[in-house]
Amino acid sequence: MTIKLFIGENGNIKLSLFDGKKEIDSLTWKDENSLSRFLLVNLDKLLRKNKVGLDKISGYTIISEVPQKWTTYRIADITLKTLNIGKLAR
Repeated sequence: MTIKLFIGENGNIKLSLFDGKKEIDSLTWKDENSLSRFLLVNLDKLLRKNKVGLDKISGYTIISEVPQKWTTYRIADITLKTLNIGKLAR
């Protein structure tokens, strides 16, 4: 399974769980400079709701309408990279 995070230019965020090319579930919310507070919480909700452990996640993709230099993108990238490091440390 993989995680896809869509960051819209208008502040819309969509976090999706995929099994292959099939979207299993997703959460959406409006980012008001609060991604650092809500990304992990919503990721946890999404995984728990679908009874999926972090060990079942093989990768992630960030699809962004905002530049990579924006804080929102950088927060998303480092958060998802950190989760992957934690997974490898097990």
